[in-house]
Amino acid sequence: MSRLQDLEVFVQVVESGNFAKAAAQLQLNPSAVSRRISNLEDHLGVRLFNRTTRSLSLTEVGKRYFNRCLNILGDIEEAEQEARQHSDEPQGLLQVSCSTFFAYQVILSRLTEFLNQHPQVRLKLVLTDDVVDVVAEGVDVAIRIGELADSSLIARRLVSNRRIVCAAPAYLERHGIPMTPDDLAQHNCLVLSAYKTTLNQWRFKDGSGYREMSVQGNFEVNSGNALYKALLAGVGISRVATALVTCDLQSGRLIRLLEDYEDDTDGGIYAVFPSDRYLLPKVRVFVEFLVNTLSQQ
Repeated sequence: MSRLQDLEVFVQVVESGNFAKAAAQLQLNPSAVSRRISNLEDHLGVRLFNRTTRSLSLTEVGKRYFNRCLNILGDIEEAEQEARQHSDEPQGLLQVSCSTFFAYQVILSRLTEFLNQHPQVRLKLVLTDDVVDVVAEGVDVAIRIGELADSSLIARRLVSNRRIVCAAPAYLERHGIPMTPDDLAQHNCLVLSAYKTTLNQWRFKDGSGYREMSVQGNFEVNSGNALYKALLAGVGISRVATALVTCDLQSGRLIRLLEDYEDDTDGGIYAVFPSDRYLLPKVRVFVEFLVNTLSQQ
């Protein structure tokens, strides 16, 4: 028997409480189990069990060795499960957290295609503009826009992204076009309240570096999708993620403003998932779906 099998026999004896029950579970002779434990103790040079005619208990060394063996066998089982999962068809419940705006702009338009390609996946979208606790909420994938805070999450960059200032033609026809960031003081700027703060600090670049400006307007909302609808309707000027309004800019529904002063920081759009969960097939195919969809946009 291999060293790994020795560990399995040892753990089974501990969990069964005696050699006979362990032998039955392992489909071995009790004498073979006893011999394996004796050989293991000889190899280690320590006594793992205190034996009497009526009882069997672990020594102090045996207790520590048992805990380490549990970890080793657990890691092996998880590695085998991961390997099997990667060869399996994507399946099961896939819980995804993202903003309503991202869902409408990216996911919903191609949802039928994704589900038809992966009929054994059940997709549950959790739409919120707040940052959810991925681990506590049992989320498989969360979509994050902008810089990521340091965390234990694994992040997969989906696409480059910058925030730009834009407005609908109808608004600009009524109020004119701002030529510098300072001109925004004379305009109606739409504000998104999300992530437990109000995003009314807009960052610009000028000859001396970067500066932030506090903007104001008569419309504030905690939904990115509602802000987007108000922007298209010509309510005011807003600062939005480039990757999510590319089609609007190309069609002329939105006009890009203050390009010479744009903050060129690439915040990116990311898919994040817990680091203690290996990449299941359902997660892998969904991330690939996001990459393909965003690259086409």
